[in-house]
Amino acid sequence: MGVSAVYNANRRLSSAPPKLCNVGTRKRLTHKRPTHNRNCMDDTTDIEEAQAEDPSALRNALLDQLSYLVEEVEALRSVVEGLPDQIKNGRPAPDELTMKELYGAIATLDAEIRIDRVAQIIDADDPVFTTVDIDEHVRENGWNDRPMDDILDQVQDARHALLDRLRELPLDAWHRTATLDEDPTTLFDLVHRITQTDAGRLRDLGYRLHGAHLSEDDKPLPS
Repeated sequence: MGVSAVYNANRRLSSAPPKLCNVGTRKRLTHKRPTHNRNCMDDTTDIEEAQAEDPSALRNALLDQLSYLVEEVEALRSVVEGLPDQIKNGRPAPDELTMKELYGAIATLDAEIRIDRVAQIIDADDPVFTTVDIDEHVRENGWNDRPMDDILDQVQDARHALLDRLRELPLDAWHRTATLDEDPTTLFDLVHRITQTDAGRLRDLGYRLHGAHLSEDDKPLPS
């Protein structure tokens, strides 16, 4: 795979942040108008106001952002699989995750943390959550030893399961509350945080592809 393939892949990855949700100090959901028919909200919307004014549109926009990850993984599957092991398994710095571990973090959060928290916020009164150090967890679980294709399958399967669970909930359930790191939050807020995390992970993966600079022989180009 040559340099052009890497850069084309990076352009697809780097397009993720405008489609995903960015937040400011007032939990603001920011979208640019999409060029295709996605359920994105066009304007910068205050999350708390949107819950009261148009919760259905907010829910649809957030679910649309969650589903974007599945599309992105599929679009990049052949590119990522073709990378040499030193790119997929290497750490840019000792305390950073590898590419495989970045994908593993998404899959683990969806399958082991997020879907359980959805159940808790629906079934319990004001459950209490704390932020999970997922980076430490994935480093200890051998993601670098797994085939990339299997990892990408796990990412998609876990996200599909989370989406199915959220889509089956009535709109009223999205207003249920929990406490996260001592802050009051709703299911809307929790899902919004997932989209933020996705954006950061996809951006990081984009930087990795951009920095690969592979030659046609899959060797690093001279610097």
